[in-house]
Amino acid sequence: MNMIKSFLAGVALVASTSAFATPVFLGGESPDLQTVINSLYTAAGTSLSAAPDVNLNQADEGGTFLIEASGGSVSTMIIEVAGSASTNTFGIYDIYNPTTYLQLFSGAASSGGQAFLSVNDSNQFSVNFGTGVQFTSSLFGYYLGTANGPTFYSQASLNGGNDQLVAFQGDGDWIKLPTRAPGVWGSASFILAWEDQLAAYSDKDYQDMVVYVESITVPEPGSLALLGLGLAGLAGLARRKKQA
Repeated sequence: MNMIKSFLAGVALVASTSAFATPVFLGGESPDLQTVINSLYTAAGTSLSAAPDVNLNQADEGGTFLIEASGGSVSTMIIEVAGSASTNTFGIYDIYNPTTYLQLFSGAASSGGQAFLSVNDSNQFSVNFGTGVQFTSSLFGYYLGTANGPTFYSQASLNGGNDQLVAFQGDGDWIKLPTRAPGVWGSASFILAWEDQLAAYSDKDYQDMVVYVESITVPEPGSLALLGLGLAGLAGLARRKKQA
């Protein structure tokens, strides 16, 4: 029954995804998010005319992600502009059970820091080849953990409907991440920009933590529904075995 409830909740989350961009406030705390992203282009010698507009070119990711076929994904810290930067954490969570999570960055992370996330065919996720954490499926979301407040999730519905994250998807532009050589920002890579105060009452600048994640795809709603049906079927099979 819990598995069926998880499936229905997952479908509801997908259905409630907004098609509208989340407003990002610019011109406040420096550097603002547009300046942060522009700097990746400038450092690579790429024209700023190619850079995404942070209010117009947000990715419609819905807060749910998958690692590509290799089973591995590198996350790179771009910047933290927050009073709580020394304590904020970043990682992934199981979308069917958000209390299951795996931390990728601690508060000590700095610009250019990296973490390698991997998943095997048993849905065990690990970071930097450490001990695996068992997830319900290969689907996951990203979270921002705050020491003196709530944990914020990439799925807005888990934040009381507040979008704590805005994301931008690569389209082949040449950029340079901190401490890394210039390279292509491909379509399987996203920039995740976070607000570390409840968005409804925050400055809405979304540059409190900015992370680049690669080898990531956004599942289609139909794929989520099929996976949920499979999980529900497994739950039903287990229940019948118990009754036998």
